[in-house]
Amino acid sequence: MKRRPPRFGRGFSLIELVITIVVIAIALTAVFLALDTAVGSSANPMAETQAIAIGQAYLEEIQGKSYADLPCPSPCTRSDYNDVDDYNHLVNVGAQNQFGQPIPGLGAYTVQVTVTPATLDGAPAKLISVNVTRGNLVDITLATYRLAL
Repeated sequence: MKRRPPRFGRGFSLIELVITIVVIAIALTAVFLALDTAVGSSANPMAETQAIAIGQAYLEEIQGKSYADLPCPSPCTRSDYNDVDDYNHLVNVGAQNQFGQPIPGLGAYTVQVTVTPATLDGAPAKLISVNVTRGNLVDITLATYRLAL
C-alpha cells in the first residue's frame, strides 16, 4: 500500500515566521532602549561627584583665607591670593589646584567663583558661591558664608 504524503508539511508557515520576527524585533528594541538609557546616564553620577569634590576644594581654599581685604602683589595670581575678595569673579576653565596649576583629568570642568557682601544674623559676612559645570552634563553650585572673625 502506498503512503500518501501528508497534506500539511511540518514546520512553520510564512505568516507565523513573519509574526515571530516582528515580536522578537519589538522585544529587542525595548531592551536596547532600556540599555541605552542606563548606559547614557551612568557617567552622570561620577561627573556630579567630581564636580562636588572640585567645588568643596575651592570652598575650603577660599575659607582658609583672610576675611579682611589685604593687598595682593602685582601681578596678582591665584597662588598670591591672600583674602576672600581676591577670588571674586575667578573663572577657571579646567579645574586647578591652589597654585593655579591644572589638575590632570579635570580639564572638562569650568569653575566660577563669586564673593558678595552679606549679613548673617546682623553680623558682616561674605557669601562665597562656587559654580562647577561640565558641558550639559553637570551644573552644581556650592555656597557658604565667611564671617568676619
